[in-house]
Amino acid sequence: MFKFLKKDTWILGIALGLLTPAISFLILYYVNKYLASTNQGVAFLKDSTLHLICIFMNVLVFRFYMLKMKFDYTGRGILLATFIYAILFFYFNI
Repeated sequence: MFKFLKKDTWILGIALGLLTPAISFLILYYVNKYLASTNQGVAFLKDSTLHLICIFMNVLVFRFYMLKMKFDYTGRGILLATFIYAILFFYFNI
């Protein structure tokens, strides 16, 4: 079904590494917004915490591709995207 996810390429790793935090951010942002609306306007997570959780989601995908699938190049691409997100996080939050 998803044959393109079973390739060992840098491009796939970078794409997964960039899309995983973006999709998880959208989901967690709207969940956090919903919880804030039910909790008298007090957000459950701060923005910086939300960003870190989304960057951490790459670790789960990285672990799957490195240990379960044994795809080194895809794992390296995910790790590269994770480092880029981490550098951007520290640059904009410090």
